[in-house]
Amino acid sequence: MNDIYTWSDDMYPIIKKRFDERYNSRVNFISKVAGIVKQSDLSYDIEGLGGYGELPVYSADALAHSDGTKGYISTVTPVERALAFPVEYKNAKHDFVGEAEKIGTRLADSAYMTVLGEFYRMFGNAYTTKGADGVTWASSKHPISTEEGSATFSNFMTSELSVSAILAAQKQASAFVTSDGLPFTCNFDLLLVSPALEEKAREICGVDASLSPLANPETGVGANPVHGMTYMVVGGGDVGFKDQQWAVADRMLLSEVFKLVYITEPSVLVSPRENPLVADYIAYVDFAFGFGDARPIIFSDPLLA
Repeated sequence: MNDIYTWSDDMYPIIKKRFDERYNSRVNFISKVAGIVKQSDLSYDIEGLGGYGELPVYSADALAHSDGTKGYISTVTPVERALAFPVEYKNAKHDFVGEAEKIGTRLADSAYMTVLGEFYRMFGNAYTTKGADGVTWASSKHPISTEEGSATFSNFMTSELSVSAILAAQKQASAFVTSDGLPFTCNFDLLLVSPALEEKAREICGVDASLSPLANPETGVGANPVHGMTYMVVGGGDVGFKDQQWAVADRMLLSEVFKLVYITEPSVLVSPRENPLVADYIAYVDFAFGFGDARPIIFSDPLLA
């Protein structure tokens, strides 16, 4: 198997198997929030939420026709990423299977952390990255539709994380309307927090949170009306949510407008060099994230109060 003439090709199936298993076992975290799109086109359009308006009373003489959703369309353009790791025949021969599995694992981790880092940055940059509607993802001035003079809505708060703040966010969303003018219905079942807020999120959303001291700080205990929510930490190191930043979202609706778009899913390739005693194993991915609507998520940053 570790013949000097074929060793780099012999290692490849082991590396690829470990790479695929490792990456696929970790990416499920992201798919809980972001819809995943796999395509060969160079870009992908995300439509905002909404239908074509309320159905009018039917008339055979004058069938009403829709002129669209009046929603914004965001275009996502994936970007290639690649990293080569050189392997020498001598090291491979010493521990052929062990070396192959180690390379597959570490390249998969690099690929995953690359995707995860961009996932975190989408939330961390919510206050600075503009969407198709011309304002940042977290903003108090989102146009409701593309119509000139459209009213606006806010998916931004400056409250510290608490049960009452989550309820206030739900009340705020209850006033939203879709781009075609219909009431926006949502179920904020997901709490997104910075690493610093994980302990508080666990108290609010944990399995024993039906009675929570956070629900009634004065008496120390009370019914928790949001205890069925789940939570997710969307930050780590210096990327993603920081300090007291948090958000609440409708997980189903968010996945419809927040997308991870692949042209090529993370893969590992082998590239022999002119020197037959060295080969490069290359992790490669072509992807990008994008969002198309702000209604399914409300952000809060108390430091911006």
